[in-house]
Amino acid sequence: MPPKKLFRNKSLLSVCLFLLGGGWLSLGFPGPAKESAATVSPSNPTIAPAPEATDNTAITTRDRSLFEQNLPSGFPLPEASDWVAQRLLKEHGAVFVAQDSVVHMPSVIFAHAEDCAHWQAQVSTRREKIGNIPVELQTEAMKALLAARQEAAQKNLRITPRGTWAARRSYRDTEKIWSRRVLPGLAHWQQRGKLSAQEAARIRGLETSSQIKEILLLEAQGLYFSKHFSKSVLSSASPPGASQHIAMLALDINEHSQPTVRAILARHGWFQTVISDLPHFTYLGTTQERLPALGLKKTVKHDRVYWTPA
Repeated sequence: MPPKKLFRNKSLLSVCLFLLGGGWLSLGFPGPAKESAATVSPSNPTIAPAPEATDNTAITTRDRSLFEQNLPSGFPLPEASDWVAQRLLKEHGAVFVAQDSVVHMPSVIFAHAEDCAHWQAQVSTRREKIGNIPVELQTEAMKALLAARQEAAQKNLRITPRGTWAARRSYRDTEKIWSRRVLPGLAHWQQRGKLSAQEAARIRGLETSSQIKEILLLEAQGLYFSKHFSKSVLSSASPPGASQHIAMLALDINEHSQPTVRAILARHGWFQTVISDLPHFTYLGTTQERLPALGLKKTVKHDRVYWTPA
């Protein structure tokens, strides 16, 4: 039987994505040629607050969620049509309400490597060598990490980075990690007869924003791109330009399976904020008791606590 071709039936295909925590977004999808490009929020390469919202995009405080009210002043919320950025903010956006004088990324996703590099160059950071691995984080995040490591050492425990990409990542780094999920996934689903060779090649050749959208649309059909093809790629990787590691407020650690280590990190403002990304911790710069007031909700999964936008 020939491989199934996804997204070719103009008249019948309607894609439903679970995007906003309990809400399903239905997308009328006339075909990849017309709907291949994702709408990505424009990035701002400076640290200065974004311009005031125009009349067309302004949202009153009453209409905003508690999480949205705690976003940095002038932070540009994704347009209603930009469901990719909306989903990223919903699933990976806890970092945008981090406290303790940290510097936030100016948008949900950087569209260009140059803008990303320019922004990173302006942020105050601190570098340390931990376990022979260079680690670079925003200054306040590094101070908190070192304090957590000191507390752990007093209990004969360790907190160490998980590889050379454990902390700061460039835009190019996030491209490489994304490709490590997408390319094997396309090959896997082609071998399983769920994608034609032509369709897989087309998606491989797309520019970044269009490819992100296509991959998430495939996942809406049950073709997942995680390492074992069993869940969303967003459970273990971010699209290029959208990683918390770009903000230098995230760290992957080796000892993530130890409850005592997770508790120590939490006492120093480090929390898990991406559900099912087991090694990944985010510096939020405040106490666990304060997180609900920032618009974050607690999710317990397999005895781990995650904090994500409510």
